[in-house]
Amino acid sequence: MPALTLKTIARQVPLYLHRPSSPSSLLRHPGQRVVAVKYPRYSSLTDAVVDKINHNLEREIKIWTRLNHQYVLCLRGTATGFGIFRALVSPWMPNGTLNFYLTHKNKTLTEMDRLRILKQITEGLKYLHDNDVIHGDLTSKNVLIAVDGSPRLADFGVSNIMVQSDPAFSFHNGAVCWAAPELLFPEGETVPCATKSSDIYALGCIMLEVIYTKTPYWWIKQAHQVIASKCRGQEPILKENTIQIQKHHLDFMQQCWSINSENRPSVEGVLDFLERAISNGAPST
Repeated sequence: MPALTLKTIARQVPLYLHRPSSPSSLLRHPGQRVVAVKYPRYSSLTDAVVDKINHNLEREIKIWTRLNHQYVLCLRGTATGFGIFRALVSPWMPNGTLNFYLTHKNKTLTEMDRLRILKQITEGLKYLHDNDVIHGDLTSKNVLIAVDGSPRLADFGVSNIMVQSDPAFSFHNGAVCWAAPELLFPEGETVPCATKSSDIYALGCIMLEVIYTKTPYWWIKQAHQVIASKCRGQEPILKENTIQIQKHHLDFMQQCWSINSENRPSVEGVLDFLERAISNGAPST
């Protein structure tokens, strides 16, 4: 795919300032298409690390261009001129992130609406896994919401790109709450990359957010405190009954959060659970 230059991007997209987590409506001329342009920003990188990141990024771009699923954010192209890395160009999602959407639609979303969103997210993740793509950074901030309220998985593969380029990027503070324990506490000296199983752990956290509007470890404010809690075996919810969680929901989320990654369900198992939950909750005709 030929790289778009900053000049060609400027002809297609009006300049604007926008907080990416929130929805937005943009004034544009007929025939113009609004897109999102995202590029990595890291400071104090050595030339060797930059070269590795660019090499791994090129590989992931080739993979991303082959992906085509209604719940996976598609890649429109790449752009140069934004920094030392190529920028990724994708469709604009006017409803912002899943986190923002849930916060502002909390009173209007029914349980059935929430289960359908979860099912769509899981279908997108299954598509990635079927194509041997690990998301690696599945959080409510990396799921975007389209104009029709359906989700789009975004930023998949970026986590493994960074880890493969430099072990110092093993995780970032914003994603610690969703990170599987084995990614934070490796048994050997090698920094582990994300796996399908660690994606399932994160998906269990997404279930907690979508159904009950609670982020994992919501009562803990600092990332290092979350890590300490995970080290003690604390699950992403409080043992105390601070929120009313249906037992079958809790039981399944706890399977996703199993310390032993081999005990977590497959993405097909998650999809089957959600399909049965939707079927059981659908009104009879």
